[in-house]
This record gives sequence, C-alpha cells and structure tokens, in this order.
Amino acid sequence: MDSSNSPNQPVVRFAWHPTYQGQDVEHVRRGLADEIGRDQRQYALSLEGAEQAEFASLTSVVELERRWGQFDFGWTDVPAGELADRIVAFELERESRQDLISFADYRADLDESGEEMTPELAWKTKPVLITAALGILALIIILWLAL
Repeated sequence: MDSSNSPNQPVVRFAWHPTYQGQDVEHVRRGLADEIGRDQRQYALSLEGAEQAEFASLTSVVELERRWGQFDFGWTDVPAGELADRIVAFELERESRQDLISFADYRADLDESGEEMTPELAWKTKPVLITAALGILALIIILWLAL
C-alpha cells in the first residue's frame, strides 16, 4: 500500500492489488457500496419479476449470489456500506500479503487468530456454500417441476 500525505488525512492507495492497483481505498469502498446497492435493487426486482420470466430471473439471481454471496450469505439484507467495508478490509489484507487469498481463507485466518467466534461468524464460515448450493438446487427443481 502506498500512502501519500494530504493536508487533512493520508490517502491510502492499493499498490500491488491486481484489480485496484493505484486506486484510492476510499474510492474503491464507495464504488463497491454503490455497486452492492445497485445489485441489491436488481436482486429485488428479479425476484418480483420471477413469475413473468422465470429463467431470466433465475440467471440474474444466481449471478448476483455468486458475486456477493461469498462475502455474506445474507448480502441482500446487509447495508451496502457495511458489506463494502468488509470487502475492502479483505482486499487490503490481500494487498498486504500480496497473495490472491480467497475470502474463506481470510475468514478462517480471522477465526484462528483468536477473534471471538460468534454464532453469526460461525454461520457465515463453512455452511454457507452448502446452504447456497442446496437453495439453488431446490429452486432449479421447483422451476423444472413447474414446467
């Protein structure tokens, strides 16, 4: 990370990161929050339009779940700024390690580092992928039976 001094606060920039290299961390956080907010609205609209265009709705929902579900299974209910803060913290950790670690590895390292394992944190670690896969499978079966 590079940090340059300005009159008010130092500006922290990504130096190594393959996606955000050279970008201001706060700018990345705001961009992620905006993108998450848009995707949360798109997710809600996709679910509302599911009766008219089931396949298109399913495609949209699955794509959005893949993008944000890895960070928080309940990403649609989390305030966009809060989720963006978590993602930026993760990306800063990747930057400091200069390694493209996965979010699951990052979460496991936090758990092993002595951070208190709350029930909410335990829920978000491993069963998320299984739950998501089962939910998608159930949705596909329901749609297939409806045809």
